[in-house]
Amino acid sequence: MAKVLNFGSINIDETFEVPHLCLKGETLSSVGYTIRGGGKGSNQSAALGRAGAKVYHAGIVGKDAVWVKDLIHDQGVDVSFIKVDEQEANGRALIQVSQENGDNCIVLYPGTNAKYTAEYAQQVLENFGPGDWILQQNEISQGGAIMNVAADKGLSVIFNPAPMTSSVLSEFPLDKVDILQVNETEATIMYQAVTGRTDEPVPEELVELLMKSYPKLQGIVMTLGGDGVLAFFRHNGQTQKYRIPVAKAIVKDTTAAGDTFVGFFLAAFLRDTQQEFFKRVESSLNEANVAAAISVERPGSMSSVPTLNEVLERSG
Repeated sequence: MAKVLNFGSINIDETFEVPHLCLKGETLSSVGYTIRGGGKGSNQSAALGRAGAKVYHAGIVGKDAVWVKDLIHDQGVDVSFIKVDEQEANGRALIQVSQENGDNCIVLYPGTNAKYTAEYAQQVLENFGPGDWILQQNEISQGGAIMNVAADKGLSVIFNPAPMTSSVLSEFPLDKVDILQVNETEATIMYQAVTGRTDEPVPEELVELLMKSYPKLQGIVMTLGGDGVLAFFRHNGQTQKYRIPVAKAIVKDTTAAGDTFVGFFLAAFLRDTQQEFFKRVESSLNEANVAAAISVERPGSMSSVPTLNEVLERSG
């Protein structure tokens, strides 16, 4: 099986359970508080590990978060490339989760996530090459430079540009991305930035327009919340679209649903290489869809990610 290097963020998540998301000028009492390991990078590595992928996480933690490194390892992830910074505090996420509907809002403190460099990536990437994959998000410093190093080493690239910022299109070499994983808002921002237009195409048009803008892309996966998943892939001169309805779930906390989807999709895509390509994509999308549904039924971020056996049992 191909190796996956996740060059991603590592956070300490402080979650406040609140009656509703705090309004401007409002002081709100929390009815619950937890502290857990998280970060988009960590969550996606946890999902890859629990889904059975051969995944390695590269990143930097503060000495206040060595326990998070150990937690990532416990999810089936190789953490030998994670460094400990003795001076900088670890990155943090302050998360509000609404009792009303499970919605969340998040404030990030970068901390050690802002200490990543292309030089560090070059050292790590000596252990990877063609046939391997790199997974990246947008929660670390020098992400675009790291992506360039990985692509030049021959790794395939899957990119989840979250959180979406204006710097994504200028800093990341999107022409080197193989699979793009976005939600509808992220895809719309990318489309508007690339074309200079201000309209908001429907999702089906969005994926086609983005595929035309980036000819190297194998595919785009767009999560649509309650409307399920839309994807567009091409292979050997053929193309195929997928529209998958959302898997049923009792929503408690949506914090890591997208991260769970990313990890399970890539793990399944790399596991089922003997399948015909488009069937392989479809089965991977379905598996990720179920995994994300299970995750929203549980509180927390990394702790909400299911195991592969749980996903297979739910899939029937």
